[in-house]
Amino acid sequence: MPRILVLHRLLAVGVVAAFACLAATVETGNVSAMSSGQSQPGAPKASTNPFAGDRAALTEGADLFGRNCQQCHSTRGIGGKCPQLIHGAWGPEGANSDELMFRTISEGRANTQMGAFKDALTSDEIWKIVAYLRYEAQRYAQQRKDDDEDSTRR
Repeated sequence: MPRILVLHRLLAVGVVAAFACLAATVETGNVSAMSSGQSQPGAPKASTNPFAGDRAALTEGADLFGRNCQQCHSTRGIGGKCPQLIHGAWGPEGANSDELMFRTISEGRANTQMGAFKDALTSDEIWKIVAYLRYEAQRYAQQRKDDDEDSTRR
C-alpha cells in the first residue's frame, strides 16, 4: 500500500477518535453539571428516583423495560444492538445519574437510535424503568464480584 494512502487512513482514524473524545467530554460535562445539582434543560425536577428500592415498582419497571427497551438493549439491559445500561458509567458508582437516565429515556438522544419516550410513557413509568435498571446494575456488580472471588479461590 502506498505510504500516502496509509497516512490518509491514519489521519482519518485520528479525526474520528478526536470527535469521539470530544463527544464523550461534552456528555461528561452534562453529567457533571447534573450531579452537582445544576439544572439542565429538560431535566426532571426530582433529585432522586421516587421509586428506588420499591419492590412493586421494580417489578413494573422490569415489565415496562421488557415491552419498550429490551428489543434494543437486550435482556436486563446488558446491551444488544444498542448500548448496555447496567455497568460502566450506568452502573453503581458510575458517572451517570438517575436524572440523566430519566432524561435520556424521556427525550431520546439526537443522532442515535434512541428515540424519545415522553409521549409513550408517563414520568412514573420512566422512573420505574430507571429503578429497575439500577437494581439490575447492582445485581450485575454483585455477580461480577462473586465471580471474581470464586476465581481467586480456585
